[in-house]
Amino acid sequence: MREGTSEAKDRMVPDLKSLSRGVWSGNLTNNQELPVGGSLFNDELSIKLRLDFDQFSGQTEKFTAGNIRALYEQNKQPIIDWLQELGSDVDPYLFYVAQQVQQKMQILLEASPQQPDKPLERQQKYAEDRVPALSELKGMTRCAERAAMGQYLLQRAGLESAYVGGITMNDAKNGEEWPEDHSYIVVKNPSNHEETFIFDIARPHSQQNLARVLKSAVPITYELLQGKKELLVKAADVLQGGELYFGVGAPVAGQHGFIEAARAE
Repeated sequence: MREGTSEAKDRMVPDLKSLSRGVWSGNLTNNQELPVGGSLFNDELSIKLRLDFDQFSGQTEKFTAGNIRALYEQNKQPIIDWLQELGSDVDPYLFYVAQQVQQKMQILLEASPQQPDKPLERQQKYAEDRVPALSELKGMTRCAERAAMGQYLLQRAGLESAYVGGITMNDAKNGEEWPEDHSYIVVKNPSNHEETFIFDIARPHSQQNLARVLKSAVPITYELLQGKKELLVKAADVLQGGELYFGVGAPVAGQHGFIEAARAE
């Protein structure tokens, strides 16, 4: 994960690192081919997506760190008060940016919560080893496309974050639950870089379309996940207090390695 202006990030080379059946990227760039899926029987991600962010430039040129910060400063007190009423200790600016990114992604990709899934149409776009462009998938996106766009928007917003292709579970202790292949975003706390949050951009809170942001039990870094066949980290929702697990591994039921809390020093 790297810091910098949105303009500088657009010029940076892709930052793509391999994980077990997944990837980690702190910088997604225009026309990069992003591995987004594969076979249950092969750890290699052979399905790829071309990130043609330039096709959205007319709608994203004003989505910059400076503009977002200025809007936050104009409206921050009601946001701070609302989070305090909920008893949430999430950094208010982090949550504000996540909400702005959530809404912007939904507009760009025509991905409103009311939009019906189109699994067959989406599957056809990837058929026969095709590498579809992100702009081709408007109205039929799922977690990989949404998290990729979300990461790009976070780069423009100036928050330190990373796209992760991995898995998620409701309860990693449940040996009968099947993990789900899932793409999500890891965001560093701007006010405390020793903390990380999961931005589950593809699964907002359904009733009010609020961003789903969860605080991880331990900081999630590439180094934590690197070389692990499977590892899940518990994360607590900053608004509702529910818990989910995020990490890497195969989408099969059984015993899963997991972290529930930081180790005592």
